[in-house]
Amino acid sequence: MKEKILVSACLLGKNCRYNGTNKRNEKVLEFLKDKEIVEICPEIEGGLPTPREPATREGDKIITNFTGRDITSFFRIGALKAVQKAKQFRIKKAYLKSKSPSCGENGLTAERLKEIGIDIEWF
Repeated sequence: MKEKILVSACLLGKNCRYNGTNKRNEKVLEFLKDKEIVEICPEIEGGLPTPREPATREGDKIITNFTGRDITSFFRIGALKAVQKAKQFRIKKAYLKSKSPSCGENGLTAERLKEIGIDIEWF
């Protein structure tokens, strides 16, 4: 049975980043050759569109960079959905996009995944 890995969709080449682009990562794709991929984009799954205004994390809140709008609720929903997928597929490891308010080292989704014992590598 193949190991299941939770992976940020943008690393797989999906144009789901805030600016409508991706961060396709050949190293990640190589690591995943013999694995089963469980794809996530917490921001999309949380209800945000693509493209969207860039955002940053400020403490417990996620704020859009240009208007200052609080969009934390979208990020919380996306993080919850990522955790649900991880539990559903019995995920032990995740490859996530670094420097993201969701998936990055200090991201909301990354925090929630760590809380349930997921081993995370950032790319």
